[in-house]
Amino acid sequence: MTRFNGFKIGTLLGTLATLGFLTGCFETKQEFTLNPDGSGKVVHESKFSAMDLSGNKQGSEKQMKAAVAEIISKSKGVDAWRDVSYEMLDDGKISFKGTAYFRSLSALDIPNQTMLEFDWTTSADETGVLALRAKDSDKKQAKAPTPAENLTGEALTQKLRQDRAQYQQMKPMMAMIMGAMKHEVVFHLPGRAGKSSGFQKSATGALSLRFDGNKMLDAMDKLISDDTWMARNSGVMKPDSAPPMDEQMSQLLFGEKGPIQATVTKLGGPSFDYEAEVAAAREDFATLQQQLGRSPVAVTAAAAKGGKLKGLKVLGVQLVRGFDEEMDNRPFNAEPGFTLSLLAELPGSVLAMTDECGLDTAIADDGTDLLPESDWDRRIAFLNLTPDKTRVMFEAKMGLPGPKVKGLREVTGHLQYRVASGSKEVNLGFKGLTAGATGQELGAQIDAIGTDSGNDGPQQLELRLNLKPDELKALYLVVGKQRTELKNHGYSGNDEEYTYTYESESGFPAMGRLVAEVFAEVQVFSAPFKLENISLLGEQR
Repeated sequence: MTRFNGFKIGTLLGTLATLGFLTGCFETKQEFTLNPDGSGKVVHESKFSAMDLSGNKQGSEKQMKAAVAEIISKSKGVDAWRDVSYEMLDDGKISFKGTAYFRSLSALDIPNQTMLEFDWTTSADETGVLALRAKDSDKKQAKAPTPAENLTGEALTQKLRQDRAQYQQMKPMMAMIMGAMKHEVVFHLPGRAGKSSGFQKSATGALSLRFDGNKMLDAMDKLISDDTWMARNSGVMKPDSAPPMDEQMSQLLFGEKGPIQATVTKLGGPSFDYEAEVAAAREDFATLQQQLGRSPVAVTAAAAKGGKLKGLKVLGVQLVRGFDEEMDNRPFNAEPGFTLSLLAELPGSVLAMTDECGLDTAIADDGTDLLPESDWDRRIAFLNLTPDKTRVMFEAKMGLPGPKVKGLREVTGHLQYRVASGSKEVNLGFKGLTAGATGQELGAQIDAIGTDSGNDGPQQLELRLNLKPDELKALYLVVGKQRTELKNHGYSGNDEEYTYTYESESGFPAMGRLVAEVFAEVQVFSAPFKLENISLLGEQR
């Protein structure tokens, strides 16, 4: 059975009912521009109804802003929005338009605005595949109902009668919510479009696909009368199950039996400069969030490309004069000396700090040298990056100032960091996903597969790799044409070998593949820092 987008009617209804703003009856248009690495931008336009459960007046400015804020805040995989506009239409619907920037098409999720979601994969022969996929929410659904194909005679007749009756009961609600749903997508792909199924191709090479809620309902009306189809999909009309997107449904909706996908041959260069456009969009994004009454959320910053620090300031100081040898504890649990806690603003976002950060000079205001004698003591350790990796907090430890010292004449040092300008995918090469299996790449080995305490929850995988945490961008489970990014639950290890824990809602099929996305084209840069004429309290003099 080929599924292209197994959205759940029951899940859809339940999701809408739990949101502060019920959104349905939407008409959405999306125009995607995609880069070879899966990053891109989408001009997202939607007209939708909103029912505010928080008490705001229907059709009010406050209600409209709150509904738009829901779109912005709940969208996943979006680095920034720009050129956002919205208005209340005469019929009471909200019209929204904006450009969203995303680093991974597969991770993009604009909730309650779309019915079609996509994956983008590339291979070593410079080809790419765009494929319609099941929505992520379907991975969390209950176990699929047991087909009635093994029933015969009166038992089968009764089962099909029950399923058809349940469908008729749900049909009015389905028609109310789905009937007005329309979704159209257009893709501008980074290369020459090759073979495709389900997509329409324009004279310019762009690909398009359309979903119509009424067409879905018509297809269901036709298939509900097909005994063979109903027996194969027994229980599909239950609230916790999904309309199956098999060959018959795909044929009725898109004129093709599926899978719904397109191949791109001879991948070219980037369609646009992602980092440059996202950097330009950030200011608009922050302003937009303030207009909507929301606190700005963290966004991924543009990667550093060398250069000077953008800023440096003192956050705190620590002075230890000495300790009593008869006491077990030392002041601040530290040796005698003077320490500055500093916050440096890096030239941009970095991959990681290296072990080659350290102090170069430390001169007190009386001319004495406070620089530690050994290379080890001059080394700066325990550097803490901010979530967007654009700033780093660290401690600069020096010798003990003399009794007449009031401040520091000069402190200099250097911060070294790594930047990745790209990423690549590595098939770990497992012949089967089983405990103890050994892969062919990156020293991969599966230590364990299972669920917590043997329950029916999501499965967890313990994977050993010769790869540092800051070198691993993502891990994907690939089963046939289905590709899912796995959730990371932490790691342990040291030096070059680490064990990572990942989770999969759908489990780890033995014949699945594990693909690691690792940072590539890594460069190392060093940025000097300097402080002059500061007091022992860390204040500028």
